[in-house]
Amino acid sequence: MANNTITKYNQILNEIKSRHFTPVYLLEGEETYFIDALTEALEEHVLKPEEKSFDQIIVYGKDSSALDIKMAAKRFPLLSQHLLIIVKEAQSLDDLDVFEDYLSSPPATTILVFCYKGKKIDKRKKVGKMFAKYTHFTSERMRDYEVTPWVEKYIRDKGKSIDPSAVQLIVDYLGSDLVKIASEVDRMLINLKADVGLISINHIEQNIGVSKDFNIFELQNALGQKNFNKSIQIAHYFAGNIKSHPIIPIIANLLSFFTKVYLYNNLKNRPRKELAAALGINEYFIDGYKVASTNYPPAFIEQIFGYLKYYDLRAKGVNDTGLTDDGQLIIEMVVKILRIAEIPAQQARLNL
Repeated sequence: MANNTITKYNQILNEIKSRHFTPVYLLEGEETYFIDALTEALEEHVLKPEEKSFDQIIVYGKDSSALDIKMAAKRFPLLSQHLLIIVKEAQSLDDLDVFEDYLSSPPATTILVFCYKGKKIDKRKKVGKMFAKYTHFTSERMRDYEVTPWVEKYIRDKGKSIDPSAVQLIVDYLGSDLVKIASEVDRMLINLKADVGLISINHIEQNIGVSKDFNIFELQNALGQKNFNKSIQIAHYFAGNIKSHPIIPIIANLLSFFTKVYLYNNLKNRPRKELAAALGINEYFIDGYKVASTNYPPAFIEQIFGYLKYYDLRAKGVNDTGLTDDGQLIIEMVVKILRIAEIPAQQARLNL
């Protein structure tokens, strides 16, 4: 689970900052942000800047052999207490079994770091079990509902706070790619004036390039309120700017939104704080989901799920001749969603 990922990440990061190192680090998994962050922490804390030219080696798995890396790891440092070897793209190494004898008794002066991105080492093999004896970190992708609090904390750790609607706009626009989010937020923070304490939607618009009027967050709000004119206006804007607003992420965001509306319909009698936690949202947004649940009872949303699946397939070339461009599909999809509410729930039928 991603929560376990964050807990283990913080534990290892604190150990590194306290200079409590282990001879081997296996950093593996799908979420590359945490792998990169731990690697950068090791680069920062193991060696002094003047020692790195002599005692830090960075290699890439696709350009190296496992045997050469092992032999390099056996030498002694020249100027410092440690020799730091970082193997990036370690998943591209052909023969990890070469490290079996090394892992049985690694030299205390070497810190060997394997960045094994996108996958996990096979723990059924002997070498996989041996790697797991040392500092072993598996970086799992975060669930959608975990990204928002992560962004809030990331910004808070940078000495700023952020309006709930602004953080939601970041997540809706950038998705769950933590590397991309961190990069955009860091760039924004560089451009902000020092006296800005609270980041607002205006700051997001000015620095991340998200229009405060034409974004997926505003489309969700307009659809939730059954605001036909605004929904169509945003859909046309997306259609005319398809490169910056591709259809597949729009469908994914709408699926997430209507899934939460569906859950709200079933959980609406719970206390607000408990309901917000169940939906994975800030309590600030509860009223918006209350309105949307009134406009879209479960029978409607079930039909909307069908529409979203249908247009997802069409965008990928299924049941489509290829003559309909993605912009037109966005407009069609939005109109279908709006019109589902025009018929009685008990008569709702998927009519594509």
